[in-house]
Amino acid sequence: MSKIDWSKAPEWADGHGLVAHHGITEVWINTDQYAVVGAEDRAYPYGGGTGDHRHNFTRGQIQYITPRPASWDGEGLPPVGLEVECTFDSWGYWLKGKVLCYGEKMIFMEQESSKGDGKFEGSMNPDGIRFRPIRTPEQIAAEQRKAAIDAMAADAQLDFSAGELLTAREYVECAIAALHDAGYRKQVAP
Repeated sequence: MSKIDWSKAPEWADGHGLVAHHGITEVWINTDQYAVVGAEDRAYPYGGGTGDHRHNFTRGQIQYITPRPASWDGEGLPPVGLEVECTFDSWGYWLKGKVLCYGEKMIFMEQESSKGDGKFEGSMNPDGIRFRPIRTPEQIAAEQRKAAIDAMAADAQLDFSAGELLTAREYVECAIAALHDAGYRKQVAP
């Protein structure tokens, strides 16, 4: 079985399971219904008994149930099983990792190596560690854009003090001239 892709789970699903019936069937489940993975738009009530749904899978046929991981907004410690990014203030970089368990004073995680040579399991005291949800590609692009703008603003030597009074256009022209003098040029797309 491959890794469960929770992003494809229906909103109502609170778990994932397997049914052994003419092979192995992956299903999304909750207390009232199930849907076959890949056909999430067709949810079925559990079967059994003598009613119209008697031929559907019963709740008892579903095995190896994996509960949906708890959602986390970035506040406090992340729940066990969640993939997150973490850093110490002294590191200067973030590492992706999965929370394996909590001890009385330690957190146990599987993390990617900062050298990019695989994963390792380790324990650490959670004091001083910052955690955040894994960022989306859009969030990463927005952060890179903001960093580039901040660098350009530093190179433009923007001064917001109450010195010489300039119009908005004159102020923008001064900033653009400073950026030009700092070497910024428009790149022609290939």
